[in-house]
Order: sequence, then structure tokens, then C-alpha cells
Amino acid sequence: PTLMVSRALDFLKAFRKVQAAWNMETSSVDRGAVLREELAKLGPLAVKVGQTLSQRPDILPEDVCQALKSLQTSNTPFPNEEAYAMIAEEFGALGPVAPGLPVTSGCDASGPPLFKYLSADCIASASLGQVYRGEMLDGREIAVKVQRPGALRQCLLDGSVIILALKAIQGRYWNGDLLAIFDVTAAGIVQELDFRNEARNAEAFRRSLGFLGYVDVPHSLPEMTTRRVMAMEWVHGRHLSALPPGEAR
Repeated sequence: PTLMVSRALDFLKAFRKVQAAWNMETSSVDRGAVLREELAKLGPLAVKVGQTLSQRPDILPEDVCQALKSLQTSNTPFPNEEAYAMIAEEFGALGPVAPGLPVTSGCDASGPPLFKYLSADCIASASLGQVYRGEMLDGREIAVKVQRPGALRQCLLDGSVIILALKAIQGRYWNGDLLAIFDVTAAGIVQELDFRNEARNAEAFRRSLGFLGYVDVPHSLPEMTTRRVMAMEWVHGRHLSALPPGEAR
């Protein structure tokens, strides 16, 4: 109960900051930036909501949606050392994660490395994890996704607070079935926090598009995938938003 009350106060403080920015008549305040910053501070579940809202210009103004899009790949990262420690723990590393990186606790600096190479910093950071570029010992280029420490517990705590809030307003201030909507969303997030599910979904997605002949969906590496860390083939390409209109179509 103490944790839930404390967390509810965090949500309330964030709401008041965003509300104040929204109510200011001057255009000097970037509403989208304020909302993005507060969602990022609140953690994985709030960031996930922000990512969803960034695709909904029917709910939020276009400029706010644009500001929230950076939550998809440019969220505030967690320390690299914590990511290395999680990789080493999940894969039972005996030596360093990769040459040149700090040796994690319990590992021998002279032991065999897990990877031939792993970027010193993450190349992207989103709601539930962040991604590093790497190379397997056999030379395969890979992307390594590492879950945010404590993400599952934080999402469950925030979910509990949101459920209580929705119960309080549903029927009084809102007639829609908010609890049912949130239940579906929360269930999806909890499933997503097990990267083995993501790996299975990626393989199913790849097979489903095989008939097209030109779509290259990256393979996941089952031997390098656990609940909190996963590795996939590295794909050389460009983001859809960076393509000229004709090529994008």
C-alpha cells in the first residue's frame, strides 16, 4: 500500500506539470516536450502509453504526437553497466561480455567472451529495453536487446495504481469500459516483457510474409534469447520515415 500511494503521487505530480503546460496561453512552452519528459520519468508503462499516443493524432494534436515519437527509439537509457550485468547473468558468462567492455561481477577477465564485439553504448532505447549492436564469435552481426532492470515489477505496480484510478472514475466521470481496455493493453505488455514471446512472434511474422518473396524479416537466435535478453540478426536498412515518398510507397 505504501508503494502504491507513493507511486500514485508520482502520477499526480506528472499530471499537474503536464496540465500546467497545457493551460499556458503562451506558445513558448513545448507541450509535447513536457508530456514526453514526464512520461519518460514515470517509467516503462507510461512510456508505452506515450508510444501508443504518438500514433493517434485523433486524440492529441499533431505537434504533440510528433514529440512523443522519440519515445519509440530515443527514450532515456539505463546505465550500460547494468545491461552488461544482465547479459552476463542471463547467459551464464564466465568471462567478459565482449573484449574491451568492463568485466561484470563474478566473471573472470581471462575467461572466454560471450561476443566478439558489443557496442559500448546502446544504439536505441525504448520503453521496455535498449538495444546494442554486436557480433557473434562466428562473425554474424546481431542486435542485442536488454530489458530494463525491474521493468516487470514496475509495470505491475503502475498497473495496480492505474486500475484503482480507473475504478474510481469509471461510471462517475467516464462511461466507457476503461478497465477492459487497460486489461488488454496491460496483458500485452506483460507478455512483451518475456523476450521469448517476442522471438516466437518474430519467427511467425517472418513466415507469414514469406510468400511475398522480397520481405526480409530478421531471424532471432533461440540460443541467445532468454526472458530478459534477446539477440537477432542485424539488418542494414533505413527507417520508413527517412525514405522518399515514392520509395516509401
